Order: sequence, then structure tokens, then C-alpha cells
Amino acid sequence: MTQSNNVTPGSAYWNQRFALENARERLLSLWRTVGHPVDLCGFQIAQLFALALEFQPDLILELGRGYGNSTCVFTEAAHRLPKPCQVISLGDCATWDHKTIPRLRSVADEDWFRPLDAPIGDILAFDFEKALAGKKRVLIFWDAHGFDVAEYVLGTLLRLVQHMPHIVALHDMTDLRYNGEPDPNGEYAVWKGSDNGEGRFCIGNLYSKVPQAISVLDFATRNRLSFDSADHSIHTTIGLDPLKKSEMHSVVGPELFDTKAFWYWFTLNEHAGPYKFPPAKRPLKIA
Repeated sequence: MTQSNNVTPGSAYWNQRFALENARERLLSLWRTVGHPVDLCGFQIAQLFALALEFQPDLILELGRGYGNSTCVFTEAAHRLPKPCQVISLGDCATWDHKTIPRLRSVADEDWFRPLDAPIGDILAFDFEKALAGKKRVLIFWDAHGFDVAEYVLGTLLRLVQHMPHIVALHDMTDLRYNGEPDPNGEYAVWKGSDNGEGRFCIGNLYSKVPQAISVLDFATRNRLSFDSADHSIHTTIGLDPLKKSEMHSVVGPELFDTKAFWYWFTLNEHAGPYKFPPAKRPLKIA
């Protein structure tokens, strides 16, 4: 797979192992302070941190914030990149403001928040064109659910970044090649089109319950793009080599290293196009 400057989750994890060693205590401190590990586990914060360092974006767009585990990862990465990087984190709830920021005051000063813009609002009302003005390399972490969000991101945001180096990483997706379907018996709940309830879908190797997974898989197929798991990239880059695995365990540490990932990724930089998009839409006007 040809990617933006040949950056992949596996190559980033391996190449940035000593940076992860250096940042380990800081990353774990932020993660423990946020105090919501169910949203993002230790090895995932390390993988995303490594991806940001390896790709060296000047803009990180986070779509969906929640308690802000990934927000902290990307803000910390922005401080460690060789060139200035802005982090824009979009979320529709006040959890970050009311719960997480007060906790972070014990480990982060005002300067730490400087690269970060974290408004509360509807992603469908956000002006991506304005945010991208003057930017050259964009890392997108997509954790906001729903078909409406998917339509807006695919039709508007990806249309805007198609000709610049970019990577899109998506959470809440499992690769059945490396992580078996967790259903305990021969029955399963039917997925009914949303991330509510117990239902999940299996399409090829993809196992998930978030609607945007369907939309992105469809988009990638129409555009002859690879939509693959970070698990596969890490397994083929590191997991098949016992010496590399041993070094990662030793250098990065067990809390931040695993060949599992539970997230997928893609980029339109894989080929020159032309691409097919859903119709572009203007941001919603919120009354």
C-alpha cells in the first residue's frame, strides 16, 4: 500500500519506539488523569501518539472528543513535533470542559493547552474549509458516530484534503483476523443501523457497530482505496518478527505496547484519483 510519505501505523509504532520510551510516563500520567480508560487503552494512546510524531502534521483534526483521551495524546504530540501543529478537537458535549480540564490542571499548565482548540458544537456546523486554510499536512482522528457525520466528513472534509498529505484514523473497529468475534455462543444480536444496543455487523474482516464504518468501507471500495486495520499494519511490521516484538516490549513497555489496535485507517494519497464523493454540504447554521 502506497501511503503519505510511506507512513503506516506499524512503521510509526516501530520508528517512534524511543520517542515513546521518552514520553511514556507523561502519556500514562495524562491517561490516568483523564480517568476513562474504557474509551482508549494504553497501547492505543501509544499508537496514535506514534502516528502523529511519524506523520508530522501541521493540523490534527479530532472528530469526537468525549472525555478527551485522544485529545491529550494529540496535544502532547503537538508539543513534541519539530514544527508548529494545531489541534482542533470537535465535540458536542461539555465533558471535557467540566470534568477533564479540572483534572488536568494538576498535571498540565496553561502553556500545555496552547496548541489546542476544543469548541463544543455540532460537527455538521463546523467550517472545515476555514480550519484547513494554509495547512499542508492533516491527521484526522474520526471517532464521531452516525451516517450524517459520515456524509459530511466524506463529502466535504475529504474533498478538501484529497490533494494534500493526510491520514484518516477511525476508532471502534475490530479486525477479525487478529481479534476474534466476542459472541459467546451461536447466537448474535442483529445490528439495526446505529451504535445503540448490542448488535454488531461482520463484513469481511471488519467487525463494528458504528455506522460510519459502513460509509467509509463503501467510500473506499468505490474509490479503489485500501481500508485496513492498524492491527494488520502493526502485525506485519512488528508482530511477525520476534526480535522486534521483544524490543518493543523492552523499550516501550507492556502498558503501551500491543500488536492489537482496534482501529482502522486509510488515505486518498494511495493513488492520484479521480475520486467519488458524496455531495459537498455547507456547514449547518445552528439557531
